[in-house]
Amino acid sequence: MILNKETQDKMVFIYTTCRDKGEAKHLGYAAVEEKLAICADFWPIESIYPWQNVIQDVVQYMVIFTTKKSLSEKLSSFIAGLHSYTVPMVAECDTVFTNRAYAAWGNKVLENQENYISEQEARMIEISDQEDGYHPGRLK
Repeated sequence: MILNKETQDKMVFIYTTCRDKGEAKHLGYAAVEEKLAICADFWPIESIYPWQNVIQDVVQYMVIFTTKKSLSEKLSSFIAGLHSYTVPMVAECDTVFTNRAYAAWGNKVLENQENYISEQEARMIEISDQEDGYHPGRLK
């Protein structure tokens, strides 16, 4: 399917559930680091479903990824490939409206080719800048 620029840049949500918080975080970090999602929100939920003829009543973690339409299939495949479930549920939910500033920021983030750094690395850079270029292990 060929998407026009406006449709390609439209924000969508990709939904899945995970066995625990660790898996939800792992999927979130991986998708954001790969620039397939700009955000992964997750929280605990209770689920009831049949699995292998036994009704399950479990706590899972719901994860909602925010991405643009043009990356949704790639993100869905990425999630399914990393997921611990034999049959993970991965669904796309269209948004009716996304404010322009957020959509513009999101598209800019997903198109940026630079690698991300950790919060600790960012603090070290900030400290280095404040100390007029001083960096441990480097002469001024």
